[in-house]
Amino acid sequence: MDSRQLRDLGPSFEARALNIADRVDIRGIEPRLSTHLPVAVSVGPTGCAMLFRSGAVVFFGVDPLAQERFIADLGPRLQGRYDNPETESARIQVGDNEAVDDVITIKESSVERLQVVAEILAKSVVLGRNEQEIGAVFLSIEPLAQQMKKSPRRLPWKQRDLVRYIGEAMYVEHQLVDRAEVLEKPELLWDRADLDRLYARLEDEYEIRERHAVLESKLSLVSNAARTMLELNQARRSLNVEYYIVGLILFEIMLTLGEKLF
Repeated sequence: MDSRQLRDLGPSFEARALNIADRVDIRGIEPRLSTHLPVAVSVGPTGCAMLFRSGAVVFFGVDPLAQERFIADLGPRLQGRYDNPETESARIQVGDNEAVDDVITIKESSVERLQVVAEILAKSVVLGRNEQEIGAVFLSIEPLAQQMKKSPRRLPWKQRDLVRYIGEAMYVEHQLVDRAEVLEKPELLWDRADLDRLYARLEDEYEIRERHAVLESKLSLVSNAARTMLELNQARRSLNVEYYIVGLILFEIMLTLGEKLF
C-alpha cells in the first residue's frame, strides 16, 4: 500500500489506539509502508496499523473484526499481553488546513502524517495505563501514611508490599524512558520538519508532557514513600534484634550470678 492507496481511507475515518502488551517485537515485520518508525503495515484493503515497541498498536480505517484478527496474528510477538487493553480513539478528516480539536484534520492521509498521529495516540494510551498502575499504588500508600500519623509506634505494612511498590514504580519509569520514549520526538520529524507543527499540536492537545510530569511526580512520591517505610521497617527489625541481644546478655548475667550465689 502506498500513499495513493491510503487516500482510499476516504475524507473521514477512525483512528483507534490500543496498549495491548508490555512489549511488541517489531523486528522483521514486512512488508512495511515506510522505512521510518513506527512500523506501518497494511490491514485489509485500505486500512493500516502502526506498531510500537512500547506495546501499543494504532489502527486507521480498520473495522473491529479485522483489528481482532490482526492482534491475534501478532500473538507470538506480544510479551506480557494485557487482558484489558487501554484504548483511545479519534476521528480523522482530510481538509485544507491542519487542525487539532474534537476532530484531527490533516492535509492528506499519507503514511507520514498518520505516523505522526499514531505517535501521539500510542503515547497517550501508554501513559493512560501507567497512570492507572501508579494511581492504584498511590492510593495504597495514602492509608498507610495516615495510620503512621495516628499510630506512630505501629508499622501497618509488610516488607514485601513495600518492595512491590518500589518495583512497580521502577518498572513504569523504565517503560516510559526505554520503550515509550514519551518525551522524545519521533525520528520521522528529523527528515520531515514540515510535520513538526502537527506533532506539536497533537502533543499539546493530548497533554503528553503535562501528564508525563504528573506521572513522574507520583512515581517519585511512591518510590520515596515506599523506601522510607521500608527503611523504618528494617530499622524496627534491627531494634528488635538489639532488644533480643540485650535480653540474652541480661539472661546470661543472671545465670552467672545465680551460679555464684548458689
